[in-house]
Amino acid sequence: MIFGTLMCWAGWGVVLWNIDPYEAGIVSFMFFYITLFLALTGTISTALYTVYHFFGDVQIPVFRYVQRSMGYGLSAASVLVVLLLAHMFSLLNVWSMSLLVLIAAFVLSLKLSKRRPYIPTYEA
Repeated sequence: MIFGTLMCWAGWGVVLWNIDPYEAGIVSFMFFYITLFLALTGTISTALYTVYHFFGDVQIPVFRYVQRSMGYGLSAASVLVVLLLAHMFSLLNVWSMSLLVLIAAFVLSLKLSKRRPYIPTYEA
């Protein structure tokens, strides 16, 4: 996960240094935002995985830590990239930012409420 994140940041750096924003087309902006989204997702997910793994009180399998951290990383990166896109189109103000945060909180609360409780099974 760390190697993939570093590769995404390297790709974002290549896009950042090689594309002139005044002469760039829509494909260049797509590359910019896609590589930024992937790099942010990897960074946030790796940081959350580290926090969950070292400071979590319950020991669960590693893939559960990765699954949880990737979900929150995707959500946070999506919010950040949408905020940047709104700023690019001059749509970012207090109301639109508040609406985006409320939508993200609503989607996150729906995700958390659909979680099934753990019921241990005892087999003989």
